[in-house]
Amino acid sequence: MKGILVVGHGSRSKEAFEVFNSVLNNFKLKVAENVEGCFMELCSPNMPDTIDIMYKNGVRELVVVPYFLFSGIHIKEDIPGILKEVKARYGDLKISMARPIGYNNLIADILRENAEGELTCI
Repeated sequence: MKGILVVGHGSRSKEAFEVFNSVLNNFKLKVAENVEGCFMELCSPNMPDTIDIMYKNGVRELVVVPYFLFSGIHIKEDIPGILKEVKARYGDLKISMARPIGYNNLIADILRENAEGELTCI
């Protein structure tokens, strides 16, 4: 079975946690695969625990989708390092990683929408 793991950074902010879960739930409606979400730090669940659960539920092909804008240290080193450790435990688990959000024309539309929307005076 194929699964998709969306990895967010994590934050102490309740609002950040809620936004991540809203995005995740909307994403789940758009794909047929088993989708779970997790965090790199500061929030639960973490990557290894979430992958363990997905594996126990029959996932043998995992696509990791970083919910990050850029290819920083988490994308280049931390996530691949965790995935190598998981792969060592589950030899029959095929793991691949998607690129981070990066550039997309839709981001300019979001920025325009936000600039034209409700503003906070400083």
